[in-house]
Amino acid sequence: MGILLDLNQTARFTDLDKHQIEIVSDNADEGERTILGETRQKSPVKIVIQKAPPMDRPVASDVKGKPKWDEDRQLSAPPEVEVQSLSASQLKFDTSTMKPVSAWAVTPTTASLAWEVPNQATKSEVYVNGRFFESVSRGKFSTNELVPNSEYTFTVVTPLSADLSGEESRKTFTLRTLPKDGFAVVPMTYQTYGTAFQYKTFIPPARVDASMCNWADSSYTFGGDNRGFRSPPVNAPWDAPDYRTMMWANVNWQNPDGEKLVLAKNVGQSITYQHNQVVATSYASTSNMLFQDGQSAGSYAQVRFKHDASNPHCKLWDVNYGGAISYSVLIRFYRSGLVEVVGNRQQAPAHEGWARFNTTAGTEQWLNVFQLDNAGFHCLVGLCGTQTINHARAY
Repeated sequence: MGILLDLNQTARFTDLDKHQIEIVSDNADEGERTILGETRQKSPVKIVIQKAPPMDRPVASDVKGKPKWDEDRQLSAPPEVEVQSLSASQLKFDTSTMKPVSAWAVTPTTASLAWEVPNQATKSEVYVNGRFFESVSRGKFSTNELVPNSEYTFTVVTPLSADLSGEESRKTFTLRTLPKDGFAVVPMTYQTYGTAFQYKTFIPPARVDASMCNWADSSYTFGGDNRGFRSPPVNAPWDAPDYRTMMWANVNWQNPDGEKLVLAKNVGQSITYQHNQVVATSYASTSNMLFQDGQSAGSYAQVRFKHDASNPHCKLWDVNYGGAISYSVLIRFYRSGLVEVVGNRQQAPAHEGWARFNTTAGTEQWLNVFQLDNAGFHCLVGLCGTQTINHARAY
């Protein structure tokens, strides 16, 4: 029988028949609390409560996408990847403000989930291993008849407004049921020691029209990145730029007194062609690609990417009239292997987010968090409205 999860009540736990769970252990972690227990039938239970501080969701005005004055927007030489790091002491904050934002529980044959919803009547679609399973309300789901000690992927898709405008959150949980004979013992060598997130913007074609920035002359084109969505390489973020812009964050879970959060950013080369001949090359500035709101407590960490970068070949007298690649997202990291990204973006060019998970056993895996297409370069000046980003991916 599944476990009853309620984000508003995490002091005691019951199964779906309201029989109390006997607590065996509770790590009381500030960011990601793990409880082990037993049902009335002596079946093992694992419950994880994931918490986060209050978040001010970015509004449309947070994402600029409009011409701006007096900005250092152009570099003549290739920039190196800019790196900075923050220690645990620099990331401390008032943890009393944290509240549960998601939870999950497993037994040998059941899995249960709870997540935030706009209101209790909101319907969410639940997919199990990629297939639609059912629609549920109240931000809760439970299923049984699962195979013990087996991995299942649950994806929860929730509309973010009552008008069904298409804005939605998409959260993926990868859970393993417990063995029949008790709790799974995870060796310390398999604990996650690093979790990274990389956000890239890129232009899929090799060339795109540049007449809008060159007096409507169609002989001008901009160089693109000539690629589709793809996983970062093993040497990210120090790989050769295949993007317009890149922002990256890595949480070192086992180095709390040193570099707990490492941050990096960079830009790719901007090239203008006329009649297929290169006429200008330069680099956008990274001065408005900002890291903000860095915080960490226990098995939780977060950072905001506040991004605004424009084409240096699309301005006149230092006024950028071609708009800007703009987004603002908050990234939440949980040591168990969940990365959540919440915010919004101007809908150009293509945007992609990837999460990387490292363990002390030497394993490394990149998983896609989102892939967002280019809706048109006119979106860079704010003509398309912003698009909500609300995605989570678990390892």
